[in-house]
Amino acid sequence: MPRLPAQPDPKRVPGADLARPLQHGRPARRGQVLPHGGIELLRLSRQYARPVRRAALLLALPIALASASASAQERATCAQASAPRGAAPFAVTFTASCAAASYHWDFGDGASADGASVSHTFGAGRFAITLTVTQADGSTTTERLGVDSLALALSVRHSGRYGKPLLFAGRLVPAETGRVRLYRGARFVGSAPLKRGGRFRMRPLLLSPGPWQVRYQGVVSRAVSVLVRPRLVARFDGSGAVGTPLAVVTQLAPAAAGQVSVRIWKNGTLRVSRTFGRPARIALDSSRTAAYRVAVTTTPRPGFARASRTFSIRLFLPTLRPGSSGPTVARLISSLAALHYAVRRTSTFGGELIDSLYAFQKVQGLPRTGVADTATWRALARPRLPHIRYSSPADHLEIDKGHQVLYVVRGGQVALIVPVSTAGIPGYFTPVGHFAIYRKVVGFDPSPLGTLFDPMYFTGGYAVHGNPTVPPYPASHGCVRVPMWIAPYLFQTNSYGETVYVY
Repeated sequence: MPRLPAQPDPKRVPGADLARPLQHGRPARRGQVLPHGGIELLRLSRQYARPVRRAALLLALPIALASASASAQERATCAQASAPRGAAPFAVTFTASCAAASYHWDFGDGASADGASVSHTFGAGRFAITLTVTQADGSTTTERLGVDSLALALSVRHSGRYGKPLLFAGRLVPAETGRVRLYRGARFVGSAPLKRGGRFRMRPLLLSPGPWQVRYQGVVSRAVSVLVRPRLVARFDGSGAVGTPLAVVTQLAPAAAGQVSVRIWKNGTLRVSRTFGRPARIALDSSRTAAYRVAVTTTPRPGFARASRTFSIRLFLPTLRPGSSGPTVARLISSLAALHYAVRRTSTFGGELIDSLYAFQKVQGLPRTGVADTATWRALARPRLPHIRYSSPADHLEIDKGHQVLYVVRGGQVALIVPVSTAGIPGYFTPVGHFAIYRKVVGFDPSPLGTLFDPMYFTGGYAVHGNPTVPPYPASHGCVRVPMWIAPYLFQTNSYGETVYVY
């Protein structure tokens, strides 16, 4: 049986199954019958509207970004610089890569140029370069480029002292942040922060003339040099006392600063003239008093200043007192012995030397201190020689109460001078006159008035004898006291009948 074609549904709207675009106007309400299948289209539009819009946005975004990038690239690629940053003076070549009728460059420092490719040298600073491109129809576009031309300035004092801090200051143009680094030759010394205005300061120790430079990100300052004043040590090593070691020492710091010339005069006569390239020590003769003058000068090497010193010394005989020791004490004893003062040979200043000094100071009219001071040394250099009162007999003893000394006279000359202490206690006296030794006692002779050691009686109960206490002034009961250490010698060298003069 043949199939009959399907009969159209009288309720179905023709064309309702065809997709049609939404009609503009007010949105349909739920259940509203729209012409040309509008109900179905409304349902479909609501179902797929959000995914479609999202897809459309995702498709449109890359297109927009690509368009913006192309536009930016078109703007940025026309004006190009060979380098945007460098050390001043900074030479830069500018190139316009886009097609145009003319090109005009404004370099931002008052200079300009025309052409597709131009060059310009910038001083220190930060510059904005403007390219104006003119098309054939007269339209213009502009582009801008930035260029940094960096310069470092370094300043320092002309000279400084070796080993002392020295101020280095400078500035970076244009100002930036960071740190600059200081170099002495190829050696890194230190760094300093860049502060407001690009300024910096640092105080390294001055150890050489340089050259000194600062660096910052490949930018190097002009090299500067400093005249270094070296440290010259030139002095006497020693106290300057006669009989003690004395030398001239010299040293130049740094040793690379040059050579040192030394000239030494002794009592006005040039004795030494030498040049040294290293520390030196020159021994001087201090065996007797003398005056030395020394002149030290340097022959500087490049970068170092000349230095000089002049100094002098007059050798002196030091103050000696109990407890002193050494060759100067021995020299003092020898000087006293040469003048016939009773001494005991030793290298230490003890009680015996005090007694000897008392005798010398009494004869010279000096304060009786028992200390070898400047006045004593001066008197030793030009001593007052004692004069005896009596010449007969040729050998005798004289007791000088005024100077409180005893002279041992041999052959009419003073052979020995001994300190004594005569009567000084009220009511007692030491007789004066011409006497002779009539009694001698070996060792101690008991006496109610004190100790008598090795006494030699010259009249009555008066004797020359040893006593532990012999002050530099009259203090006895009438006898003539002498130091214990010299009493045995006097006892042995003066026999019975020896003439004694007391005055």
